[in-house]
Amino acid sequence: MLLTVLVLAIGLGAMFYSFFGAARQTIAYDRVTNAAMAQAKDALIGYAASDANRPGSLPCPDTDNDGSAESPFTSGTECPSYIGRVPWRTLGLSDLRDGSGERLWYAVTREFSRNPSCGSTCPMNSDTKGTLTIAGTSPATNIIAVVFAPGPVVATQDRSMANQNTVAHYLEGRNETGIGISTFVTGATTTTFDDRLLTISGADVMTPVEKRAARVILQLLADYRSDSDCDCYPWADNNWNGTGNSGARYGGIPLVSASPDSWSSAAGYNPPAWLTTNQWYKVIFYAVSMRDADGGSSGDPRFIVDSTGNVRVVLITTGPAVTGDNRPSSNWNDYVNDSENNDDGIQFITPLSTAYARDRVSWRTSP
Repeated sequence: MLLTVLVLAIGLGAMFYSFFGAARQTIAYDRVTNAAMAQAKDALIGYAASDANRPGSLPCPDTDNDGSAESPFTSGTECPSYIGRVPWRTLGLSDLRDGSGERLWYAVTREFSRNPSCGSTCPMNSDTKGTLTIAGTSPATNIIAVVFAPGPVVATQDRSMANQNTVAHYLEGRNETGIGISTFVTGATTTTFDDRLLTISGADVMTPVEKRAARVILQLLADYRSDSDCDCYPWADNNWNGTGNSGARYGGIPLVSASPDSWSSAAGYNPPAWLTTNQWYKVIFYAVSMRDADGGSSGDPRFIVDSTGNVRVVLITTGPAVTGDNRPSSNWNDYVNDSENNDDGIQFITPLSTAYARDRVSWRTSP
């Protein structure tokens, strides 16, 4: 009897050890994997927000496992592939690995890749949408990029040196298709599928880029006023083509051509090329107060934003167009979706909404 009890105790002990040991391994794997994927996502967003020529664009994937983003083809400006490994060297990261010791993989929408050959026909601004789709247990659309943790080998995958750059030996379940892929899959871990996915959305990337655009434009407006002969801010663009229209105080930013005075590169405040090339004048609402427009007088009113008065100019970054918006348009409602910001043209409100497609209000009270 004592021997039987001893054997049972040993068996139960082994069972519990196996169970809790496996649980600890799973927790450790998840911790390492989640941290690596989050770090990669943050670095990619930072790269996009700080890009000098096309803010919002992401690097080409690494297709030869050296940690560096591939350069576009010398005969054009396309990435060699839109799926590969995370280019950790290019992003200034350490050699990130998931919990199984594998390097992370990465896919990017062609329109958001660095220097796509579509050029001026695919401007990068807040109306630009991702074209990747996620199916499975966590579906999503309009995704810009995806970070993958490949996990351990499953099924017939062979990760020897000969196959180190072959997607199908690391990703599975339709995630391995390769060049031109547009749909990826999430799901529970099985004996034939163990990919982990982390998505990068338009809100992730374009929110900081919008803030950057607003900050740069407000400084341009201040420089314009300090150097202009009229001692005023430029007229708005009510045709949404980047050209200011005399007498217009509400509309787009006249980034292509300003009036009554022109932009002056000699004075050092010509709009940076990325603002015009990527057509930010089509997606940011601009208003100049009557007092600060050409011909204004000290008795003319200025704007109020929330509880702040004496506001001279207002910018509203409007996020992506939503259902019912028709851009470009002369209708405020196609840009400014919060009712407080499209009624009387004097009072502006910072919305309480946290949605990506909400109005974001910026302004200047100083000259």
